Amino acid sequence: MKRWIAGSLLALAAVISSTPAMAESDDRVMGMYEGGFTGDAGAAKSIFARVAGLGETSWKAVIYIGDASGAETRVEVEGKAPAPRKPVTFDGEVDLGAALGGKAKVSGTLAKRVFTATITPAGKAAIPFELKRVDKVSPTAEQAPPAGAIVLFDGTNLDKWRRDPEGWCLQPDGSMQVCGSSLRTKDEYGAGLYHIEFMTPYSPNEREQGRGNSGVYIYGRYEVQVLDSFGWEPKWDLCSGIYKVAVPLKDATYPPLTWQTYDITIEPAQFDASGKKTGDAVITVVHNGVTVHDKLVLPRPTPGGVSGEDAPTGPLLLQDHHNEVKYRNIWFKPAG
Repeated sequence: MKRWIAGSLLALAAVISSTPAMAESDDRVMGMYEGGFTGDAGAAKSIFARVAGLGETSWKAVIYIGDASGAETRVEVEGKAPAPRKPVTFDGEVDLGAALGGKAKVSGTLAKRVFTATITPAGKAAIPFELKRVDKVSPTAEQAPPAGAIVLFDGTNLDKWRRDPEGWCLQPDGSMQVCGSSLRTKDEYGAGLYHIEFMTPYSPNEREQGRGNSGVYIYGRYEVQVLDSFGWEPKWDLCSGIYKVAVPLKDATYPPLTWQTYDITIEPAQFDASGKKTGDAVITVVHNGVTVHDKLVLPRPTPGGVSGEDAPTGPLLLQDHHNEVKYRNIWFKPAG
């Protein structure tokens, strides 16, 4: 009896040690907020916000204010709460620029998914606004594979993938989670369209490359970055950036714990009969329905892939960066 208990405990310990720790759950504060100004002074202006977690009781609100001309101003204000799940108070000085009144103070409260605050330009009356949290869904989320597409992952098995000694961790929701090593397809593919859905964990205590880091390598060579960079301005090493090559044209990032989509079209590098490269690969990336790279020329492979040399075909590689990123609904539609 004692021998059985000891063996069971050892087996349980092995399972626990090999299972990634659970990511923090939605704090009901971080996310996308939409609404408007509630006073006459803000009638000709638009406003929305993105709230990103900076810790268990701290956040930053990134507020975007648009004027009648369509120009948009981005400002940031930090928020604090006395304890988790308590109302968050935002208070800070910002610069709205000359068109919106210059220096101003932002102060308000976020509770129960509603952000209520005022913006007070120096020497002027306060302008109130109210924003409510919205849960976005990518227009291509759960998109069915079109005719002629090759299904690479449908949530049931990892038959089209290889990793030694084993595959990633299949999840009850029909996804697979990064689990100890990068994963690549057994077969190689050429020109065509990849559809990939991913979700980053919520890790508010982490910073920069520690927040939901992974990557989608087309041909195993060209990385489209996966990262929880919600609330940060686009960069080549943040979400949907082409690593060390190109900054996204627009910020299309959704909050962590939200399913996001990449629809990536690739035209491979060209080679002559002798194998000499005659043309660069070209990539278009649509992130959550927004084109963030439009027929971008790729002069070289990005770091960390299967090879530093271009090739006309290659595997799809999903990167392990020791973060609990999940993937689902992956398919490839060959060109032609």
